[in-house]
Amino acid sequence: MASLKYWLWLTTRRGLGAKSAQRVLERFGTPEGAFFADPSEYERIPDLSPQGRAALEQKGLGEADKILGDCDRLGIQIMTLQDADYPERLKHIYDPPLVLYRKGRAIPFDEEVTIGMVGTRSCTPYGEKMAGRLALGLARSGAVTVSGIAQGIDAACIRGALKGGGTVVSVLGCGIDVRYPACNRGLYEDVAAVGALLSEYPPGTEP
Repeated sequence: MASLKYWLWLTTRRGLGAKSAQRVLERFGTPEGAFFADPSEYERIPDLSPQGRAALEQKGLGEADKILGDCDRLGIQIMTLQDADYPERLKHIYDPPLVLYRKGRAIPFDEEVTIGMVGTRSCTPYGEKMAGRLALGLARSGAVTVSGIAQGIDAACIRGALKGGGTVVSVLGCGIDVRYPACNRGLYEDVAAVGALLSEYPPGTEP
């Protein structure tokens, strides 16, 4: 738990983007190493902005403690880039999130056929129907369906995959406890019950 607190400290530094946070991790090996480093060491991090250096010099852990408390209260798990259950394929994108928040069960992404389905919010009835039909067929074939939970195509894909009895994952652009859009509130509970909600943002983060 102690080391997890430092992951949250690193990933909540204002002025430190995802790529810069990754350079910090590469330099020090662990967020804890970065936390206890002498400030002069931060000057050796490639392409780190003055704002980034200033952010690293802020050593308060109050926000990290709050996030840990919120996650415990809401039943949200936290996985880091160095954890065994972090998806291996996700590690190889340009700027993988250092921390992921999850509500629901662990999904073996690297062992399953995983299909991402996304689309417009302002879809036609035909588009909505076909998205649901495609997702249902994929689910019945054993694929993990990954989508958002927005109105339109995303929600149609989730509903179709749920109808097909498949494993469903929704990736959110807000904190897991923020139900957005409100009209899809029921889908949040359904996805968490049979699959997983994922976000790179801590609880309480607005869309």
